Amino acid sequence: MKKLFLTLIAIVATGLAGFAQTTLADAYKSLSGLSGMSEQSVGKVAVGQSSAINNVKTSSVSVGQGQVQDYRDKFVWMTENLPVRNMIIGANNQRELAAVYAVPAGGGLYNVLILKGNTLDGTFSTSYGQTTKAGINAIRNCQVTMDSSELVLTPAASSGSGAFISMTD
Repeated sequence: MKKLFLTLIAIVATGLAGFAQTTLADAYKSLSGLSGMSEQSVGKVAVGQSSAINNVKTSSVSVGQGQVQDYRDKFVWMTENLPVRNMIIGANNQRELAAVYAVPAGGGLYNVLILKGNTLDGTFSTSYGQTTKAGINAIRNCQVTMDSSELVLTPAASSGSGAFISMTD
């Protein structure tokens, strides 16, 4: 009887572990802690005429071709471990990656995680901050442009001229 009970507990624990999620803060902490990443704080980044991402922390690195694959794999792995339902916009063509995730933080605010990687020039960055529903809508309505040397998420003309995804440039 005792073995059956312990087996049931193990099965339930294993099943519940599958529901465990990586939080956006954990994802930022994990990626920003990679070797060579340097962090800077940015007070506010405009994503529309009347919306911004606030309290932004950005960690970035520029690596040589020998390390590109390792960083790309870690960034792609993180996108695969974050719930897709929290992704509000994203693109990946195996050379460039950009994704923005958002989850409610309470009080009308949303935590936002931005991931960006470019295997061609070896630049990788992750940013974390807070915005409002208007900021989420501005991000969601962005135009994604990708080509061999550039990856840009541009807010629609109606939401202003903020360029949030390239804030580390």
